[in-house]
Amino acid sequence: MNKIINIALNKFSPIPTSLCEASSRTPKSQIPINLATLYHHYYLDCYGQAPPNPDPAQFEYLRFLTNTRDFRLAGDGIGASTAARRHRSNELGQAFCRYFLHDYLGVTYFAHIEHVLNKGFQSKFCNLRIDRISEGDVPDYLCSRNAQIAYIAEAKGRYSSISFNSSEFDSWRNQFSRVIAKDRSDNSVSLKGFIVGTRFATEQNRQSVKSRISAEDPRTPGSINDDDVDGNLGAMVASIHYGNIATKLRQPILAASLTEGFLVPDEIRFPAVVWEFQASPVQGVRYPLQGRRFVGGYFPSTEGTLALEQQSGRFIFRSVDPLRLDVGTGTFFGVEESIFRIMTSVARRGLASITEIDTFPDIQPFYSAISVLRDGSILSPIEFLTPVAQEVF
Repeated sequence: MNKIINIALNKFSPIPTSLCEASSRTPKSQIPINLATLYHHYYLDCYGQAPPNPDPAQFEYLRFLTNTRDFRLAGDGIGASTAARRHRSNELGQAFCRYFLHDYLGVTYFAHIEHVLNKGFQSKFCNLRIDRISEGDVPDYLCSRNAQIAYIAEAKGRYSSISFNSSEFDSWRNQFSRVIAKDRSDNSVSLKGFIVGTRFATEQNRQSVKSRISAEDPRTPGSINDDDVDGNLGAMVASIHYGNIATKLRQPILAASLTEGFLVPDEIRFPAVVWEFQASPVQGVRYPLQGRRFVGGYFPSTEGTLALEQQSGRFIFRSVDPLRLDVGTGTFFGVEESIFRIMTSVARRGLASITEIDTFPDIQPFYSAISVLRDGSILSPIEFLTPVAQEVF
C-alpha cells in the first residue's frame, strides 16, 4: 500500500534522475511511500534479536494513519505526551531517511555511526576511519551503496514545520563539522552527506499542511574529496549492516564478527535453515521471487508456534485450530542464501570478501505484506515460504 508525501530538495547538484519528473530536470514535488518497505527499514533500524510486537510484516504504526492518500497521522500524532511524540517521530524520521536514501539515492547499507566512531582501522582492507573532533550531537548514520564510497546521513522527524533557513536546520548542518574521515596518512577526507528531515502532518492540521521530506546534501570537513580516495569504508558499513541482520537471524558469533571486524576460525560453522519462496504462477506470470532461497526463520503469531508436517519430502503448515478463523500463523525474516554464504566468508576471511556480494535486484512491490530490499533481506507472511534444507555454512 502506498501513501504520498511531499518532497523539497536543497543544494542537490545535480538533482538525481530518480527525483526528477519524467523526461525533464524538474524536481518532483511528491513521491510515493510503500508502507511495507518503510516498515522493513523501521524494523532493521529499531529492533535487535527480540521480535517486535505486533507482527513485523505489519507496519507498527499503521493503525495511526488516517484513511487519506497522503501520509497523515491520526489525532495530534503518536504518543500521549510531548516527550513520547518526540521519541516516536524521531524513530519514524530515521525510517523515512533510510527509505528515501535506499529507494531514491541508491544507498543500500546502513550503520549507526556510534558503531564506527573512533574505532580506527578495522582491517588492512579499510583505508579510512571516522573520528569525532568536537563535542555535541553527530549525524546518525554512516551508509554506502558499495564497498568503496561511504556517506554520512542525519535523520530527523518532526511534527512542526521544517525550513532550510531555520536555525534548527543549521544545527543539523553543524553536526557534520563534528566528525571527520581520515586516511592512513592522517589526511582528512571530505565525505558527502545527507540531511533528511521529515515533517509529519496530523489529523489536527489543516488539510493544506502535508507531510514533507526536506533533504540537503552537505559534506564533512576535509582536504580531499572522497571521490579521489579508494577508502573501502563502504565495505565496513556493509559488514556492520549484515552484522545487524545476523543478530536477527540468531547468529551471535557471525553478528559479532561482522560488527566488530574480527575473524572466526574455519572450524566454527554456522548451521541455518534454508527456505524457498513458494508461489504458483498466475495466468502464466511468475512471482518475482518464485524459487528464490533464503536463510532465516519465522516469528510466530501470539497463538504460539506453527504446526508443521512433512508430506512427500515437503513441509506443510497446518492450522493449530482449523475451526478458528482468527488464529494467526507467522512472519518470515531472512536473507538471500548466496548473500548469507558471503556473510560467513567475510567472517572467516575479512572485508575483502564483501566485494563478492551482488546487491539483490530491485523487486517491484507485488503483495502488500512482502518487502525485499537490495541487501537481500526479506519480510513476508510465512505462507509464502517453506523450509527445504538444513545447511551448515
